[in-house]
Amino acid sequence: MPGLELSREYLRLRVVQPEGGGQGQWTLLPLTGELRSGDLIVSRLRVRGARAEHLMIEDPIPAGCEQVGTLNGMNFDIQLSGWCDWYSEREFRDQKTVLFVSYFGGDLTFQVAMRVQVPGEFRVAPARAELMYQPHIQANSASGRMTILDKK
Repeated sequence: MPGLELSREYLRLRVVQPEGGGQGQWTLLPLTGELRSGDLIVSRLRVRGARAEHLMIEDPIPAGCEQVGTLNGMNFDIQLSGWCDWYSEREFRDQKTVLFVSYFGGDLTFQVAMRVQVPGEFRVAPARAELMYQPHIQANSASGRMTILDKK
């Protein structure tokens, strides 16, 4: 059986509130320039492979960051149009976000919003995807580094 491929990229998230209130609009930009406490970022995961059942994706939270489920009334999950593909369950744990997919169609993209909080230089552990009942079929993303500066 063919394996899985997993890639992860970080993007900057800008949320713009319309004048007069209402639902905010989000924009994703390349993660360039300085990253400071209070900034919002997104971990975008893309999983590709053969169709399968019971896929689990674990995305470690970079140290110094915290997952964001809602912001200014916007719920960052599958109900926000265009945010990410369908998943069966999402769990925010202390050290990672875990996504469960009952039926994997072969190519899915997931996004998790995070707020950068603690300044410092951190290693970012690789994300991991596996078939829950066939754990020998799995994939890892690349690891990396993240430097967070104090808020100006």
